[in-house]
Amino acid sequence: MKTLCCLLLFAAAAVCDPIYTITSLGGLGGPTSTGYAVNNSGVVAGWGLNSFGAQQAFVSIAGSATALPLGPGTESYAYGINDAGTIVGNTYIGGQSHATIWSGTGATVLGANTYAMAINNSGEVAGSNNGQAFVLVDGQVQSLATLSGIQWSSAYGINNSGEVVGAGELSNGTFRGLIWSPDGTVAMVGTFGGMSSDATDVNDSGEVVGFAGLADGYQNAFSITDGAMTDLGTLGGSSYAYGINNSGEIVGYSYLNDGEQNAFLYTDGTMLNLNSLLPANSGWVLEEAFGINNAGQITGMGLFDGQQTAFLMTDPGGAGSVAAVPEPSTVLVMAAGMGLIALLRARAKA
Repeated sequence: MKTLCCLLLFAAAAVCDPIYTITSLGGLGGPTSTGYAVNNSGVVAGWGLNSFGAQQAFVSIAGSATALPLGPGTESYAYGINDAGTIVGNTYIGGQSHATIWSGTGATVLGANTYAMAINNSGEVAGSNNGQAFVLVDGQVQSLATLSGIQWSSAYGINNSGEVVGAGELSNGTFRGLIWSPDGTVAMVGTFGGMSSDATDVNDSGEVVGFAGLADGYQNAFSITDGAMTDLGTLGGSSYAYGINNSGEIVGYSYLNDGEQNAFLYTDGTMLNLNSLLPANSGWVLEEAFGINNAGQITGMGLFDGQQTAFLMTDPGGAGSVAAVPEPSTVLVMAAGMGLIALLRARAKA
């Protein structure tokens, strides 16, 4: 009996151990910061309030936010980063957005009313130009085709094969997700009975994520694999998916039944509240997750001791190691049962 009790205590301790570690990326002198994209080296791009009260794009260096140059702009935001460390986003100059590419050689700024949202490892940039989705290839803007009835479009994600996802506005004012294939064809994303949908990211296998409307007006996160659209569920209220890695792990955020907003990780068919993967009394409340890399590192925004702060979460086991967490009672029974069997076998051999 004493041995069995020890086994139960050991199992309980194992259940309570956190799966993830978390790092605060700090800020740029102001009270808030948000991590939006993370490359496969764990470098994060995002934005934060600077000491002058303006939003400014940043890149994480040695685990802390470092401001990207504003140039003639007044505000800037970083939305994408590739494995070479090239960053894309927007700089506001004279009140107008200019797509911006930050690299080791400096910043390249495109014309007014352009937005850069994602970049792949070939350096192809996805975004929009005066309301028309585009891909920037070898410095040349290539407009993406639109379907009949689409009067505005923007690209939000691009994979290493050149597949692009985003959204377009219909003539009735609603939005629908769009998927542009490298062969030039474009497909419209459906809904869950509602009016709208949005495609936000795509991995190298062509799995697309985003969110779509329900008949009751709520939004649910989705994934699309081989043309089949899957409802990822929620943590209580509406849910929104923003990032996916090559293992099919998906991150985003969802409202809870009480109206609070929490970040999630969707893996192995289950939506997990990211806060459940942190140790108790960590000081964090993770509100939004936007990016995940192939090592399973996640970035987003959370409240750290009440202050909105960019974070980087790391799974020590790597991508694909986080499974749906069973009920503690189930784990305890399984552990106790296995321990009891081992004990009985040892006694039988004595």
